Amino acid sequence: MKLYRLMKADADGKPLVGDGSMMLGVRPADPTQPNKRADVSAVAGTDVVQPGDGGLSCYTDPAAIKIQSNKLLLWSIDTEDLPPELVEKPAGDPHYHIEPVRETTLDDLQALVADTRDLWQRETKGANP
Repeated sequence: MKLYRLMKADADGKPLVGDGSMMLGVRPADPTQPNKRADVSAVAGTDVVQPGDGGLSCYTDPAAIKIQSNKLLLWSIDTEDLPPELVEKPAGDPHYHIEPVRETTLDDLQALVADTRDLWQRETKGANP
């Protein structure tokens, strides 16, 4: 299955790795800003992320994605290419999370997600402008 995600590109043309919005990484919770969107409930790098606790948001249907900035690019990854420590989980069709298969720390999850950087392919069409 192919998953799609909007992300910023780094200077080398690959997805920009980080824990901010539209980056290749999960956004940790911020207790000082409870209304800020988070992908996982973990706050610090040593906090545990459980399977089913969220992860990197993606979509199976690129048309479900709205491009809101010309700085964002549409990327795809084949779920068969995910490392064995990561799995795609439904989060409300067509929304999915890429999340850990077992309990892991936030730092380790970020590293696992960052390691998929070379697996993401830039898409030239599919999302809605």
